[in-house]
Amino acid sequence: MKKTLLLGTTALMAAGLAASGAAQAEESISAGIGGYAVQAIGTVSQENEDGQAADAQNSVVMGNDVVITVSGSTLLDNGITAGFSANIEGGGASQGALDDRFAYLKGEWGMIRIGQTESARQKMTTVAPNAAGIFGLNSPFFPIGVKGSGVANINTMDDGLGDDDAMKVLYFSPSFNGFKVGLSYASSGGDNDFYSAAAGDVAGELQNHASVGLEYNGNFGDTALRLSGGIETYVLERCGATANLQGCDDNPDTMNFGATVSFGDFTVGGSWMHTDQVAASADGSNLDREDFDLGLKWTSGDLAMSMLYGEVEQDVADDTTDSLSLLELNMQYAIGPGIDLAAAVTRGDFDDATETIAGGLDNSYTEVKAGVAMWF
Repeated sequence: MKKTLLLGTTALMAAGLAASGAAQAEESISAGIGGYAVQAIGTVSQENEDGQAADAQNSVVMGNDVVITVSGSTLLDNGITAGFSANIEGGGASQGALDDRFAYLKGEWGMIRIGQTESARQKMTTVAPNAAGIFGLNSPFFPIGVKGSGVANINTMDDGLGDDDAMKVLYFSPSFNGFKVGLSYASSGGDNDFYSAAAGDVAGELQNHASVGLEYNGNFGDTALRLSGGIETYVLERCGATANLQGCDDNPDTMNFGATVSFGDFTVGGSWMHTDQVAASADGSNLDREDFDLGLKWTSGDLAMSMLYGEVEQDVADDTTDSLSLLELNMQYAIGPGIDLAAAVTRGDFDDATETIAGGLDNSYTEVKAGVAMWF
């Protein structure tokens, strides 16, 4: 499947370029700067029974995230657009590091993208409608409460199996009657195979990462419908030989789908993802993870509000399943072009299914957060 995907994508690119003929640009690529700066403050009340982990966390926390995007493009006289994009992260452990960076060619035949970026399936994922972009349940910027070991948040986008920004080639088709297809392939989990040796026969290393995504966007009178789904597959080079990793799934994969319906001032929808874990339990059985989210958003002018609910179930090595449920009410208000104020209240409940730990690691908590986002 992986070789077929790579060869098919290369053939599409070659055919598109050949059909377009020789190309010249009237102007060289003109680059510009964009991005965002988001800041937030929050407080959390932890309620776990025995004080493990939660007591070590500050009850008031602050954080920020800054991304500067340098991008540019030019239109060739054969109708092809050539361009690039590169993000510089400015928050947390990734401060000062390059994040997404890729080049692309786009024409009537679709788009080819090559570089460090998310897979086609992840790029085309639909999640529950969320009013406050810097908060929410699905991979939010600012999670605060201690959820539990191995379960940080709801996530129906990034499956967490490999580096989502590994070097890869992607193809996105043009839209046909509302339908669009995306394909991607990464040979290894590395950032740049030429400049750092590609990992081979390394315990736990995932290679030959392929993905397929499909989306549909259609309007029916005053109602807008979006559907998406996709799969990702990997190949594990070698299982880890450690005490807590007795077996492995040599071909982990991910499947997800999502949908939203918009009518008037309201949007409702949700998403689901199933992920095979690389590690297996002590008896050799495969471990799985399932995430889903649901949401209802209301928008009126500069004000938007949403109610979100999500759950994740994570199998662990002792043949039990931990679970996390989250409920959030959030809102966002635009005080000016590119400047948004946001606030959220989140309730979380984590259930540790391991009964052998005295008192358990169960935890319930409430977060209250506020922040400002500036987009440029």
